[in-house]
Amino acid sequence: MVSVTRSIDLEAIRRACTDYIESWLDGDVERARRCLHPQLAKRRVKDAGGTLHEVPTEDMLADAASGPKQGLGRDHEIAILDVARDVATARVLSEPFVDYLHLARVGDRWVIVNAIYEWRREDLRERLSRPSSRG
Repeated sequence: MVSVTRSIDLEAIRRACTDYIESWLDGDVERARRCLHPQLAKRRVKDAGGTLHEVPTEDMLADAASGPKQGLGRDHEIAILDVARDVATARVLSEPFVDYLHLARVGDRWVIVNAIYEWRREDLRERLSRPSSRG
């Protein structure tokens, strides 16, 4: 029974991570809303002094609503790094970003509650940065 539950959890965690990156790439607000906790804490280190750039859930949804991200590859890699009973850690590697995600079981689904990320390519950072974007 434990292995069946774990397998179901791994599938649900992977689905939340896939929804996370693909909803941003596709501009799919409902899919983004499905995988993000409303109080998501998403950050990246902005400068050498350690200033954090924060992206609230509302900004992520607005960025998804701005439409599909043109000229980006859809390939991505998801690694589920650790799973406890009701929390998990995963990494999503995409063309523009590396994201480390903390997920939690909320009711019968897994949602992303924390994210820290960095840009993988500076040229994409320049092109994709805008007020409602990841910054």
